[in-house]
Amino acid sequence: MGATVVSGISVRRTVIVANPPDGLHMRPATAFAKLARGFRCAVSVRHGEKVADGRSPTDLLMLIALPGTEVEVVLEGEDADVALEPLVAILTANDD
Repeated sequence: MGATVVSGISVRRTVIVANPPDGLHMRPATAFAKLARGFRCAVSVRHGEKVADGRSPTDLLMLIALPGTEVEVVLEGEDADVALEPLVAILTANDD
């Protein structure tokens, strides 16, 4: 896993998607988006050149993040530091 970088109101972490055998499929994408909507910060997830709105399960699914895929979680806003750990936990969980 990558380091967390905190700069003002921006927090980023690179993680490896777990959840074998499907990775970021509908259930975890929906859970991630629902949790993200509970925070005031902007939430995005990056995979290569693709960027997904973390509040949209459909956007997250379009990343096609299979198990072992490296993604970057980017949070910007006043509660970004509080939101990071619970959101990352969904991506790195070994079950759905």
